[in-house]
Amino acid sequence: MEYLLIIIVLVGSLFGLYFFIKKQIENNSQESKKQIESKLDSLVDAFKLESAKNLADQIKDSKQDQKNMSDTLENVTRELQKIKGTNEQVLTFANQMKTLEKILGNQKQRGILGEIQLENLLSNVLPPELFQMEYSFNNNEAVDAIIKVGEFIIPIDAKFSLDNYNKMIESDETDADRLNDLEKKFKNDIKNRIDETSKYIRPNEGTLDYAYMFIPADGLYQDLLNNKVGSLKINQRDLVSYAYEKKVMIVSPMSLFPMLQVTTKALNNMKVEESVQQIQMNIEKLGNHLKAYQTYHEKLGNSLSTVVNHYNFSSKEYKKIDKDITKLTSNRVNIGIESETLERPLIED
Repeated sequence: MEYLLIIIVLVGSLFGLYFFIKKQIENNSQESKKQIESKLDSLVDAFKLESAKNLADQIKDSKQDQKNMSDTLENVTRELQKIKGTNEQVLTFANQMKTLEKILGNQKQRGILGEIQLENLLSNVLPPELFQMEYSFNNNEAVDAIIKVGEFIIPIDAKFSLDNYNKMIESDETDADRLNDLEKKFKNDIKNRIDETSKYIRPNEGTLDYAYMFIPADGLYQDLLNNKVGSLKINQRDLVSYAYEKKVMIVSPMSLFPMLQVTTKALNNMKVEESVQQIQMNIEKLGNHLKAYQTYHEKLGNSLSTVVNHYNFSSKEYKKIDKDITKLTSNRVNIGIESETLERPLIED
């Protein structure tokens, strides 16, 4: 019975302890729930703030990225415009090179180009009155240009023989037969141009006894001086001798320029010499005029001397009238005529 009571008390205690613990747990759960909800609310608020801040930063970064992208696009557009302009310039330059190639490929057009280059060179160095383009001789043959040197003229003819010259440069150096053939043709080209230039040497029409053959290509001119075409050796001594015999001076833009400057200096010296001679002639004329004036001056002095003599003689005779009147009036009338005697002018020898 006691054991049963003890068991009942223990069971009751256990139930009581169970309900007490359950109550405590329920109370704690309510407080924990509130704490959790409070913490969750705090976390949610913090998350909202952080999210809003991150979103604002992302929007700001996005705007900056858009601005950077816009600037980049503008830069790319500008660069593309530059590239487009550069491409247009390249195309224009390529077209100009094609045009120049066509010009250089046509002998007549090469001649026109050489004349234009010659005219530009002359106009840059000489005053307009010292040269003339397209000068015609008595037989209506015309030379490309002339330089006026005092009473004489120097003919200048522009020559541009490139066909066989270019073939020599582009040919295979191992093909000796073809090179020899091209060298002969090239020399014949130059000789023919020398002959064409020499026909303008006409002293009976006021030219000097030589003429200029103007080669617009300095490279070709230098090759002639250096006895080679490109890397190929040629014998051009006979060309120089032939030009010398024909009284033709071969010139290029680089060699003609100093010649024109020397010509200009010589012409200026001639003008100074002519001015000095003109001054001497004028001084001589002045001396002759002074001599003539001296002659007339001496004649005038002699005339004045004669007039003075006549005046003095007249004065003496005039005084005699007073004496005659005095005698006629028996000294009752004395007019008192007086007349001064003049001195004769002295004439220096």
